[in-house]
Amino acid sequence: MNRPTRRPIDRRRLLAFLPAGALAACAAPFAGPPPPRVGIIDLRPLDATMFEQRWEALLRVEEQAGTGLSVDAMTAAIEMNGREFGSGRTDRPFLLPARGERQVSVPMRGSGLGLVDQLATIGRRGELKWRIEGVFVSAGRQIPYQDEGTVFSLRDTLRDSLLPF
Repeated sequence: MNRPTRRPIDRRRLLAFLPAGALAACAAPFAGPPPPRVGIIDLRPLDATMFEQRWEALLRVEEQAGTGLSVDAMTAAIEMNGREFGSGRTDRPFLLPARGERQVSVPMRGSGLGLVDQLATIGRRGELKWRIEGVFVSAGRQIPYQDEGTVFSLRDTLRDSLLPF
């Protein structure tokens, strides 16, 4: 009976793949838990001039990883319908409980013509889409986040109210 001959393992190939395997194994723990989700609850005007608006953004921050998070500071930049609306930062520390949520107030500044521009865009598009991104600072590390949503769509509202079924 002829037995198939076994080929010896090529040590050079094995050594070539060893670093790649080690890097892949080490990279997984550094991916980290998912960042908290951030949604806009309210935008309250504080002051407005021709060139600048000041707002208080009330945000809902939800912890998703189940580990809790002690936040030292937070930045936020908001876009409405694809255009920059404002940005700001809060240095007030807060604790985000595991799988819990918290409301956070962030003072923001934006262009004085931003609100007028947004109202015109809503009139043309018939909807208000928002996007928020920023960074949580926790124990010296930065945790980026990004979320988006639609406040309302005039097209959907009209379609739902005009159609009888």
